[in-house]
Amino acid sequence: MNTNRTAQQQGSSNNAAIVIADDQERERTWLRELLTQRLVTQGQKIYEAEDGQRAFELVREHKPSLVFLDIEMPVMSGVKSAARILKKQPQIPIVILSNHSVEVFVRQLWKMAPPTGAFGYVLKDSTDQQVIDAAHAVLGGDGWIHPRIQRIARRTENGATGLTEAEFEVLIFISIGFTDRAIATRLYITDKAVQARLKCLYTKLGISTKGASEDDEYNHRCRALNLAFRRGLINRGRTLRLGGARLGLVCIHTLPVVLRHSARSLNTLRVVLNTLRVVLKNTCRHKAGTN
Repeated sequence: MNTNRTAQQQGSSNNAAIVIADDQERERTWLRELLTQRLVTQGQKIYEAEDGQRAFELVREHKPSLVFLDIEMPVMSGVKSAARILKKQPQIPIVILSNHSVEVFVRQLWKMAPPTGAFGYVLKDSTDQQVIDAAHAVLGGDGWIHPRIQRIARRTENGATGLTEAEFEVLIFISIGFTDRAIATRLYITDKAVQARLKCLYTKLGISTKGASEDDEYNHRCRALNLAFRRGLINRGRTLRLGGARLGLVCIHTLPVVLRHSARSLNTLRVVLNTLRVVLKNTCRHKAGTN
């Protein structure tokens, strides 16, 4: 009740605009009509964007009191747009709208969400009241996270079940088919370090490695990938993009080192160039499949 009054007072005091961004016109129309009926004050304008880049431009131009961002949009995603907005104007309340409740998306958002700021995550199957509740909460300086997302967030923050960045990284690499040696080469760590990360990964996914041998009924890598897909840690499109980004960064940061160390430069340069070739090939193949 107090939160509602705070939001209404804030909207009426500065009459700032609202920005909504979604590449689907139907979704923008639904949200605009809902906000107009139940949130917008007299004279308050709503600006619409079809992609994350345009949303960022509208925020920079109009300094809105509230921003709604779809998570997946062309040109620039909602995640990247939110990160850019918060970097420039960390005080702006943002509500993320998404169809996704899988862990891979939650991990991304948790990295960029302000530790002490107004931030919301609303699933698109939420009720109208939940959307309005989220808007009131962030306008009042609080956070509002959908109950399903809260459960996933608690799991990712739990050290016993949530994956570290190192464990998540090797999961991405094995999902695109790399061997232990290939992962070690690309990350500049030892084979044993890769195996240690994999062991931690298996443990957190509930896969027993005690007494593992070639006579086991299942392959631990395949089992891990199956569980990761079911849990929502990875999906096909996101895996290719994350894998490509990680490989690309490794290659970019490796090239100066290669050029400075001529003793190993030729062989290492071959590895780097071959890796870039694989990244570009997989990225082009994924884009062709989604068009």
